[in-house]
Amino acid sequence: MMDVQFMYEGLVEEEDELVGKLTACEGFMWILLENIARSSAFVEEIGERLLTELNGMEQEWRTELLHLRLEKSLLAGKMRDGTSESMKRGDGAE
Repeated sequence: MMDVQFMYEGLVEEEDELVGKLTACEGFMWILLENIARSSAFVEEIGERLLTELNGMEQEWRTELLHLRLEKSLLAGKMRDGTSESMKRGDGAE
């Protein structure tokens, strides 16, 4: 049971890191869009390429976050089931 809880806590940390990356990525995209609106055609071309790259990174991270959250849900179910079994036995063992 402790291994499952340890794994779950690790996933929580990974989730926080991914959410931070996504937040930063969105911020960069908005900054870039604001700069494109005030720029020349040359900057627009570079900006579009950068936006496309950032969008690709964002999609990869969102997919990774989805799979991480699925794994986290499965571990939460194992922890819940393990707790229920311990309570049924009445011994508090894990």
